[in-house]
Amino acid sequence: MSDANHALIESGEPLARVSDASEYRDGLRRYRGGGWDEERWSSFRLRHGIYGQRQAGVQMIRIKIPGGVVPLSWLSVLAGLTRDFAQGPAHITTRQDIQLYHIPLERTADALDRLNAGGMTSREAGGNTVRNINACALAGACPRERVDAGEVASRLSRLWLRHPLVQAMPRKMKMTVSGCATDCGGATINDLGLIAVEKNGRPGFRALVGGGLGAVPGIAIELADFVVEEDVPALFEAVIRLHIRHSTRTERARARLRFTIKRLGAEAFLAQFRTEFDRLRGLTQRAWPPLDWRRPTETDSGPLAPDGRVTAPDGTVAAIVPVPLGQLSADQLDGLAAIAERFGAAQARLTREQNLVLLGLAPDALAGLAEALAAIGLDSPEAGAAKASVVTCPGITTCRIGINNSRAFGHKLVEDIAAEPDEDHAPVLIRVSGCHNSCSLHHAAEIGLHGLTKTVNGRPAPHYRLHLGGDVRNGAFAVEGPIVPAKLADRAVTLLRRALKDDRTPGESVRDWAVRLGPDGIARLLEPLAATAPAEDWFVDWGETRPFTGPPRATGECAAPQAPTAHLGDLALDALANFDRFLAAGRWPEALKAGEEASVLAIRRLLVAHGIAVADTDEAETVFARFRASPAATPRFIEAFDSVLAERTSALVTGSAQFYRDALSWLLESTLNPSGRTV
Repeated sequence: MSDANHALIESGEPLARVSDASEYRDGLRRYRGGGWDEERWSSFRLRHGIYGQRQAGVQMIRIKIPGGVVPLSWLSVLAGLTRDFAQGPAHITTRQDIQLYHIPLERTADALDRLNAGGMTSREAGGNTVRNINACALAGACPRERVDAGEVASRLSRLWLRHPLVQAMPRKMKMTVSGCATDCGGATINDLGLIAVEKNGRPGFRALVGGGLGAVPGIAIELADFVVEEDVPALFEAVIRLHIRHSTRTERARARLRFTIKRLGAEAFLAQFRTEFDRLRGLTQRAWPPLDWRRPTETDSGPLAPDGRVTAPDGTVAAIVPVPLGQLSADQLDGLAAIAERFGAAQARLTREQNLVLLGLAPDALAGLAEALAAIGLDSPEAGAAKASVVTCPGITTCRIGINNSRAFGHKLVEDIAAEPDEDHAPVLIRVSGCHNSCSLHHAAEIGLHGLTKTVNGRPAPHYRLHLGGDVRNGAFAVEGPIVPAKLADRAVTLLRRALKDDRTPGESVRDWAVRLGPDGIARLLEPLAATAPAEDWFVDWGETRPFTGPPRATGECAAPQAPTAHLGDLALDALANFDRFLAAGRWPEALKAGEEASVLAIRRLLVAHGIAVADTDEAETVFARFRASPAATPRFIEAFDSVLAERTSALVTGSAQFYRDALSWLLESTLNPSGRTV
């Protein structure tokens, strides 16, 4: 078939585009002018990383940091954004994002302008998209790594950024990359995870699929024991397409990939993956230059940086800067930028424990680092390890569905640990979530807590469920412990930390200790709290002055609403891209099928926009007939549609696809133009 090389897939997207802020500004104008309803606006703004808060009239902006990799110039950009637009500090998240809070809606477009101008993006940091792709925080310096996982995550992020296929999936997808089997990236608890391995002397990746936390957590299963790097784009695409094809769009709580795998059955899902993967491997993918693989210089699986620093294979040092609860002021961000430049750091990276790493430091530069950090209110890597061991989500300080003030409780734990540090062993990692959704990853914690409500003497009181011994790298969530009142939870954590210090046998992990004790043994450790009679302060949460009122009635925004017309339009654009890819591969029958799919999706979008329901299972002829009989069949659309049919017939006769492709493009441009999207 001739004309097969039309519109080959481009290489990875730039992270920042000025057009993103312009697109957002236009959407904001439509919403404020009454042209968009709340559902369409919510879907749109979340895709641009703009979240609602517990407080009315202000927004949170989530900034996407692929792989947690932070060029040093970004620190100053973040400082300016925090100072000029946000109220309060910037927040490092457990998915290596940065979040800014309390930004008035009318200022969000200006904030995105500034963000994009600085080379950063919030695009697809929310919504039913491919979220920020994580990586090991010490990637690029780790002596155990086979490849820089941060670079891999950055590349993968750019492969999928703005791709029409992933703008409105059934639910979000979380992905990660680990540079070695230690799996610091957390592949077992992500929808899709890669772990760098070697097989028969050849480097590549092991792939896991279907992990996740939240109210119903699940450990990922093995998708492939080995895949070469050049096949990674096809592997990701295959999983994404299976998610879109099989995951529900009606039951939001069961739309994540792990529920789809459970419903289909693991073997059936894996069989479908192998078929889809083989189908896609022969198609054009975006460019993937060879990675810089390396041989590990260390194989130990113990704690990597117990003193807050690690020496890289090239002799430079990576230093972990403790950031209490992941909060950095504008002045501290500016200070970190100056410190990084002064001490010759190559770049910074964010950790999943809400800290920051400076990479590429000369060993002799460390002597003055502690003093420089102290001058901006931060501890040195060695002195601040205990403070860095507490991870929290914002809880009710900003979150619409938070139950407890997890952040205020986290500050209390930091104070307790400073007063009674873990001197003879590495600090115990504590994770606190304000509700069951596990934004702090409490299921993966050595000591985890999640907020909930219990009624005491007829009144709602904040409580925490305890979780102990999470070891997700080895496929084990934390052992569930008892529920304790929030105002006793600090004492519960202290009792558990003391028991870990006194009762563990040599070499025993927190996981093994928790399993050995079991739920009954853990409950016995906390018996000193059981005799505590309810007090009035039980009904006022940490950091609050007003009585606790129980869980909010608001709905969260992580399960973003679906905007049907945009969803169908995005899939139509993807089908047109597949038409080009099949032509480039000389697979004419599949190209014809993709062309018809693009036509059907474009017409379905037009019908839905006119309030005419069309089922996903309707055949092309049914959709086309309904279109011709509908008010949507205006002369403009009829002309574009008839042109597609005529040029398809001509292509079958002449063997040339160019005019058929042009007709498809015209149809999509005609039908998608009302939303501002064109081919």
